Amino acid sequence: MTDRAPEGGGRTASAGPRPAGRWPVRPLIAPAAALLGWALFTWYLFAQALAGPVIIWNDSKAYALVASKPLWSRAFWIGQRPPLTPLLIKVVGTGSTLLAAQAAIAAIAWGILALVVGRLVARGWRRVAAVWVILAFATALPVTLWNRSMLSESLAISLLALVFACFIGISRRLTWPRVAATAAACLAFAASRDAQVWTIALLGLAVALDAILIAHRDRRLPTRALVLAGCLFLAVATTEWGTLSSHRTQQDVADVLYVRVFPYPGRVAWFAAHGMPEQRQIDKLAATTPTQPGEAKAVFYAPDDTAFAPLQHWVITKGTGVYLLWLVTHPLYVITEPLHRPERSYNFGNGDLTIYAAATNRDGSPLTLVMWPPLIWVVAMAVLASYLAVLSGVWRDRWWRVVVVLTVIGLLAMLVAWHGDGQEVTRHTIEGAVQVRLGLWVLVLLGLFDLVPTRMGERTTGEAIAPAPLTPVPPHS
Repeated sequence: MTDRAPEGGGRTASAGPRPAGRWPVRPLIAPAAALLGWALFTWYLFAQALAGPVIIWNDSKAYALVASKPLWSRAFWIGQRPPLTPLLIKVVGTGSTLLAAQAAIAAIAWGILALVVGRLVARGWRRVAAVWVILAFATALPVTLWNRSMLSESLAISLLALVFACFIGISRRLTWPRVAATAAACLAFAASRDAQVWTIALLGLAVALDAILIAHRDRRLPTRALVLAGCLFLAVATTEWGTLSSHRTQQDVADVLYVRVFPYPGRVAWFAAHGMPEQRQIDKLAATTPTQPGEAKAVFYAPDDTAFAPLQHWVITKGTGVYLLWLVTHPLYVITEPLHRPERSYNFGNGDLTIYAAATNRDGSPLTLVMWPPLIWVVAMAVLASYLAVLSGVWRDRWWRVVVVLTVIGLLAMLVAWHGDGQEVTRHTIEGAVQVRLGLWVLVLLGLFDLVPTRMGERTTGEAIAPAPLTPVPPHS
């Protein structure tokens, strides 16, 4: 990130003097239309969130338990769950006020992102369209359904929108206030869910690499970029310390072993060679465990079974480290394992997120089908975004490359979240899925609008196609 970069209201040429007779109110139409879109979006979020009582899940009880601890206690900051959602619960409670707070945070976060994206295109209907499309995406069922539940997904997705807005902002102009805002948004995002730590770590690496390239190319020290990278790494260290100190990932590793290791004798043998006890008992248990049609085989043992006490002790003390070693030494497995069908997971609704919508039709948005397309159309959007970027030349813009980085990191975030647990992987990968789709929508929008003429004879880059006017225009001060 450069310390300074030009910033303006989109890639448009100067409009020049206002023609005589134009109504003064006309420039207010577009902002009013954008504001109306945000108001309707906010109304929808509150109507959807408050359509019923708070939905309580198994994880909800853990968040409530952490929230019940004293604010400055170790059990609050290093508890069963990351601290951000319990902090919100402690402030607003667990009733309808929690749902209203989640809807309000979402409305503000997505409104900020829509404004930031809108400022990347020319004023007028393009800016209004960009704002509306971002807000329309944020009404999709996989984004909004979490606003009704006492879970961390609603807060995490709203913070993801802020992370997008902050990184687009610093790509245009890197100032100290924007450095502070980006660092704060990333710290909050990392503190919302354990898997998000990896997203912030990858963003920190991207900022640090960019700073190194700037220093090498321009022979100057990009102070603000280096400070931002340091803040992101500090956020990662702080939140990951809480994760490791709480040992809350032990059950996640056990879930992975149940469905991706124990059913396969070859994998059991590898883990046994690296210290896992009870190999024979695991293989015997796997041989007697039936396979359900259309579901991956899962081999469970009771944690309190004395026959498996050595195995349970190993999972608690060494399981995480050995599992990480397995991932590092089996890179092909990391890529191919999520592609197997039936998917090697359990208790995940077979990839259907609507199981979390509590079977109410009022959770659905009519825009979901368009704004959250199936996988094949997501691939088509990626191809279209690349084509438009080359055709328009928008790929040369710094913010375009920043959005690409955010989108690619979203793919990696999905991979990390999937390998991080053996159950509910559809829910656990939702932030990465939102990140990928949101990035593609932004890229398609900006590539498309960059090709549309702003006025006859001009494109949004401000290149004049028609002959230059005879009357010279005085330069801007």
